[in-house]
Amino acid sequence: MLAILVVGGILGNILRFTTRMPDHPADFSTIPMDLDNYIGTEKQLSDMTYEVLKADVTTFRDYVDSSGNRLGLFIAYFESQKYGSQIHSPKNCLPGGGWRIETITPHKLKLPGGEDRMANLVIMSANKQHALVLYWFETHSGAIRDEYSLKIDLVKNSLLFRPTDAAIVRFTINVTDVDIETALQSANEFIQTLFPAIKQSLPF
Repeated sequence: MLAILVVGGILGNILRFTTRMPDHPADFSTIPMDLDNYIGTEKQLSDMTYEVLKADVTTFRDYVDSSGNRLGLFIAYFESQKYGSQIHSPKNCLPGGGWRIETITPHKLKLPGGEDRMANLVIMSANKQHALVLYWFETHSGAIRDEYSLKIDLVKNSLLFRPTDAAIVRFTINVTDVDIETALQSANEFIQTLFPAIKQSLPF
């Protein structure tokens, strides 16, 4: 038992103070503001939010399509998840922002080039407002849907002395004059249009 504790302590310190940084960080400036039928604007979160988030690079945008639908894009990139800067799950952040999560279900996204992404489909409400959120995580291991698998991926990359950088990709659309299925279709079309640029902006 003593030997296990000693080895565990040594290994823990090695993992804590040894890290391999990625070759280059994310660059969200390569994601266009205007693309096809979408026109975007960059928004800013509060200083306190950025302090709590502790992400190295973020982008937070509103896009409007030709029909007047508003779609939100948020990406946060973390160069390392080892030092108190691990990704905050929307399962915690959304309720903290006053939203009530009604359902969370897996959702398969069909993307350009034959790629698929398993995302989390969140239906949430606040007062009389409803919104739809789609999110997933990106790492060097590929796309990850759930938070538990993200933790396992972090441990695996740490043990193998690989970069532990990761990103959360989140899309939001308000459900107002349309039903859930129509909003989901709009979100899918938006993601398909923007995904190639998002993929290029990440260092994975």
